[in-house]
Amino acid sequence: MTTYRLSVVVPAYNEAEALRGCLDSLLSQISLIDEVVVVDNNSTDDTAKVVEGFTQISQKFRRVEAKQQGVMFARTVGFDSARGELMARIDADARVNPSWAQAILDFFAAHGDTYEAGVGMCTAYDLPFQERFRRSHRTLTEQTRMKLAAGERADTPRLFGSNMVITKSAWDAARPMSCMRDDVFEDLDLTLCIERNGVHIGLIPGADATISGRRYLTPVGPYFRYCLRDQRTFGVHGLPDRRRKAIIQMLLVAMPFYLVQWIPFRAYDPATESFSLRMLRQPADNRPTPRAHR
Repeated sequence: MTTYRLSVVVPAYNEAEALRGCLDSLLSQISLIDEVVVVDNNSTDDTAKVVEGFTQISQKFRRVEAKQQGVMFARTVGFDSARGELMARIDADARVNPSWAQAILDFFAAHGDTYEAGVGMCTAYDLPFQERFRRSHRTLTEQTRMKLAAGERADTPRLFGSNMVITKSAWDAARPMSCMRDDVFEDLDLTLCIERNGVHIGLIPGADATISGRRYLTPVGPYFRYCLRDQRTFGVHGLPDRRRKAIIQMLLVAMPFYLVQWIPFRAYDPATESFSLRMLRQPADNRPTPRAHR
């Protein structure tokens, strides 16, 4: 059975408050992690101090700098500097579950001959209606475990930047193919690169995390422009059919979901886990801290 070293890459730009919670969740399982690489992408807040505080607890935490602005470049600097055979990439606002690192190591130890990349499932800790998603995730996790135990495949179509893993060798082969633009989805871009190299992506049972749903709280214009990155990424890679499908999905699924949830998401108070009309006037960047993360 192959053993792996696990590096965790966390791109961060002015995420000091969220970053503390992220690194705390990694600290609790640091014995299973070879290193945590926080990529400081020109932050002007206390990001460096936050990382320094964790470095004093464990030398496995370290900060590197990415001078070119954008998550694509920060992620690349992090992956290039990572030492582990497995490289996880999570967002600065993510909180991984207590068995996250063990689930990743177990998955690749057992299925590393089949999969060179994988993703874990995510729910939002600051949005309502999440228990329904958690129940479906628990069901899917058990189904995936049974499939893998029976020798069946557990492929998933694309990487998810908030909670994903790739082998160092798969990254090295895909890196020259990456478009390195800041107006595309970096995780989809990487998906298409490794896809061309014949790399399969697996769903990793138990490697779950919670993330912030703040993207849904952005105004309509910025959210629409954000969604455009999906079809643009397919266009950059010369995939017109998949680009058209992405446009249809955006118009029929992503944007309608955003609009339907516009009021309930904004009226939700994550501190009390209840709805309040006063929250509709609350700026998205100044919302209460979720009860589970205070």
